[in-house]
Amino acid sequence: MKRVKVFITCFLVCCMAAFMVAAQSLGDPTGKRVAFVVGNSAYQGTLGALPNPANDAVDMAAKLEELGFEVVLATDLSLRAFRVALLNFATAIEGADTSLFFYAGHGIQVDDENHLIPIDARIARGRELSDETVTVSRIVGLMNQFTETSIVLLDACRDNPLTSDIPVGEQLNGFGRGLARVRADGGSYIAFATAPGNVAYDGTGRNSPFTAALLKHIATPNIDIRLMMADVRRDVFEATQQRQLPWENNSLIGRFFFDENSTLERLDSDNRTEAEAWKTVSQSTRREDYAAFLRDFPDGNFASIARLKATSLEQMEERTSAAQSDFVLARATNSEEQWSAFLEEYPNGILSDIAREELQDLRDQIARDRMSLEEIHWRSIETSRAPSDFEMFLSLYPEGAYSDLAQQRQDAARRAEQIIASVTNSATSEDVTDAELEREIKQKVRQIPVQFIQYGLNALGHQVTDISGVLDPATRRAVRNYQATIGETQSGRLTPQQTVNLLLSAAALGDSFALTATGIMLTSGQGLRKNDEMARQWLDRAAEQGNGLAMANLGILYRDGLGGERDIAKARSLLTVAVTLGVEGAEPVLRSLGK
Repeated sequence: MKRVKVFITCFLVCCMAAFMVAAQSLGDPTGKRVAFVVGNSAYQGTLGALPNPANDAVDMAAKLEELGFEVVLATDLSLRAFRVALLNFATAIEGADTSLFFYAGHGIQVDDENHLIPIDARIARGRELSDETVTVSRIVGLMNQFTETSIVLLDACRDNPLTSDIPVGEQLNGFGRGLARVRADGGSYIAFATAPGNVAYDGTGRNSPFTAALLKHIATPNIDIRLMMADVRRDVFEATQQRQLPWENNSLIGRFFFDENSTLERLDSDNRTEAEAWKTVSQSTRREDYAAFLRDFPDGNFASIARLKATSLEQMEERTSAAQSDFVLARATNSEEQWSAFLEEYPNGILSDIAREELQDLRDQIARDRMSLEEIHWRSIETSRAPSDFEMFLSLYPEGAYSDLAQQRQDAARRAEQIIASVTNSATSEDVTDAELEREIKQKVRQIPVQFIQYGLNALGHQVTDISGVLDPATRRAVRNYQATIGETQSGRLTPQQTVNLLLSAAALGDSFALTATGIMLTSGQGLRKNDEMARQWLDRAAEQGNGLAMANLGILYRDGLGGERDIAKARSLLTVAVTLGVEGAEPVLRSLGK
């Protein structure tokens, strides 16, 4: 069984079905400004539509029009329509002073290049992406070519199961989670909803946290974009309980104001004296205020102290920004290793106490909920009447927490077998029926696919090079090797009990296919007594390793509420990934869940 992984990152989407250009002239003293606002929503298949963020693109387009931008708004674009819209944007920005690009939709980060995905794109590993997508670098390059000032706003979303198992900041087969960093050439400003390589949150209101903050602050009169983004960053950080921190790449030359109002007093007003300006900024804790002061009074009486304060604040900001970014990374990863690394780097920082609480909560959760493989194994066989099940358990965990119980159950099962075998009146009909049921359960293990046995043999060191699903000579040879190691007759054919023992032994080593096979045995009653609760545990372990078949079977258990609570969202997430990994039969099950 060949496992194929495709990882796709998603951007925030909107759902307008029209393409339009709304141009207006407000006599803006800052010159001609053109914005390209794109929102793709109507995706099909595994990508899935994301209708909630539609408001973000619509509201952003309206706000930019209010601020004097000519707005090119394009939604639900096919690849051809995307390219046409891009050409229209190129035409519109000729002679413009400022260009702005806002994107909402699905996209892929591959080898540090961001690809924007049209609604009709066919994305799969091995396919040439340039024939299916439009790259961010192409759009940014176009903007830099035609305008002196380029503003890029990228709002990314999190609800995509296809990249959930890629660690934050890492790549797998070239595919990465979140967005890649985009280089900002001279005159450019690029803002991400969250740090490159991370993913953002959709929010539950009309707008995402990032777009909501942008809409709140973008029209503030006489505020430079860098100061405005500092307010946006704060709002998003607070709104997401410190889980999301917007990021920026800046190479602007001079300042940029979305709303420059000369009728309102500004910090750098020529009408102020140096003393008045210094009085205004001297107690400020914002580096930008001192930078503005120095621009107006570079050689003034307070210039030296202003430079010292600006430098000190810059160093503090860099340290704080790094700590915030690392905190968001640790929270997104939520591993003991990441939290410990954060606390080692920032033992006394402003977020250290929160990090310690998060680490302790994580450790408590692991201790509470995380069963060991030994416990999962024990709970899977504890109702068995077969002495061999307990014999296998004791061979795997001779000094385990359940060894004494296993020995007692093994002895009891052996006594029961002896009584039944003696064919005396001591054996009740219930005992006989239970023993027969146990034999039937073991016989049914023959229905388990041969591939699982082949994977199990490999896990135990008895190599089968061709996982063919056929009991061929090479597989028989491996079976004989296994039988030799357990002191049984080397027949080349496994008995039902040997099959169960083989798979449980491989599962105890953590082999994902053996874990999956054990889960299937438990949920089907083939080889082990039916136990959906324990089936979930085995399949969950295999799914964590990326086993698509385990995800598909686990998704069905969640769909039907077997072995625990019914969870359609979890089922859909697991089955979506299983379909992407090419698991046969997963797609119709996913379709049965509906939208």
